[in-house]
Amino acid sequence: MRLEIETRQTKPGMVTMLLEGSLDGETHETLHREILRLMAESPSVIVLDMDGVEYISSAGVGALASAKTSVTKEGGELAMTNLQPQVAKVLEIMRLVPVLGVFKNQEELDEYLGRIQRRMTGEED
Repeated sequence: MRLEIETRQTKPGMVTMLLEGSLDGETHETLHREILRLMAESPSVIVLDMDGVEYISSAGVGALASAKTSVTKEGGELAMTNLQPQVAKVLEIMRLVPVLGVFKNQEELDEYLGRIQRRMTGEED
């Protein structure tokens, strides 16, 4: 199966990648290349909207972990939203949900990012 990626700038400094298909040994390089391309634009946050990802293999999990490391190393944030239950279960089993920054939806992610920004500016929650 293929992996289709649609990229949108959703807010200043935030880019959302809408993923659809399978994230596996045949498609993980597609995700890797697109993240590297986006990192050249220096967004503060890259969001992977995983609503359309129906299957993830160990290669796909590795690609997500590598992406998180690369983005964080450059001072950015990588987050995932809208995981299908079967994909969420794989990440849960591998104990990667807290590490990879998984959020139920865009609203939950926005709340989290707002808290970070208020802390950085010294404002209360």
